[in-house]
Amino acid sequence: MKKTVKILTLIISLICSVMLCCQLVFPGKTLIVTAAERRYVYPGGELIGIRLRTRGVTVVGTTPFDADDGLADPATQAGIQKGDVLLSIGGEEIDSNAELTQLIEDSNGQTLETVVERNGEELHLFLTPEKTSNTGLYKGGLWVRDSAAGIGTLTFSDPVTGRIATLGHGIYDSDTEALLEVSQGEIYTASVTGITRGTPGMAGEIGGRIGDTALGSVDENSVRGVYGDVYLIENAREQVPVAAKSEVEVGAAQVICTVFDGEKQTYDIEITRLHTGSGENGMTIKITDTALLAATGGIIQGMSGSPILQNGRLVGAVTHVFVNDPKSGYAIYAEDML
Repeated sequence: MKKTVKILTLIISLICSVMLCCQLVFPGKTLIVTAAERRYVYPGGELIGIRLRTRGVTVVGTTPFDADDGLADPATQAGIQKGDVLLSIGGEEIDSNAELTQLIEDSNGQTLETVVERNGEELHLFLTPEKTSNTGLYKGGLWVRDSAAGIGTLTFSDPVTGRIATLGHGIYDSDTEALLEVSQGEIYTASVTGITRGTPGMAGEIGGRIGDTALGSVDENSVRGVYGDVYLIENAREQVPVAAKSEVEVGAAQVICTVFDGEKQTYDIEITRLHTGSGENGMTIKITDTALLAATGGIIQGMSGSPILQNGRLVGAVTHVFVNDPKSGYAIYAEDML
């Protein structure tokens, strides 16, 4: 009898050990992560400036021009399209509009092999610049973009990896609507210069000025946010745990953001819906804080990346406003950003 009890005790101990080490999954429900798996971060909320340099240069348009022999359109004749990323021309890699312009002007009208990336595929095209009738310089008929800059909100910094995350969504080219492929960039301090309140049918925005102090580098622009390495982040707040999706609840929460020039502040919001089904992943939120509503009318541009806390955990980040209802918007799960 004693031997049987000992065996049963051993079996129960083994089962308990397995349960403590594993994440238990039941139909439709995932239990909380174990303490050993829990990640901790510094929540952000600071207004930041982002400057990006793209990989190659992005073609935002092509245009014909007056040449000695009439109207010329070298880019279109070469097969270059809006949205293409020009990687090299004449065997020379290009990273800026200035480099591209100089290489074309120095071509003396010779055909240049041009490598472009289109829909993830590299293509080899051949551009023959022509001389403009008014300046006598060789041109390709290209409009390109080599950088981007804007205002957003820091989501978190990771004390273990030294990484920072912001926005909760990627930065897209305003002309081509393509996700910008980043070669390098930096995150800077920023200050509020004015607020345009959001109204139904029109998104508001934080007017900001990008400062001179770099807080971190940028090396990734993805659909889940902009990421990099931290240089200098002064966090007055303590670290907070990152919530698993299964821990997020419909109900009261808080958002941290900077809408007045000065310290970041915490405001009340409500998580009204959780999205975890196929094809959608995030949460719907609503601003309830009267002070924030009075200042901004709700969620406005520049608040993207503002961290959302619930029950002392980082649960998500603001990403989009519902234009017809600026009090409400969309947020990404912090677990997905992490």
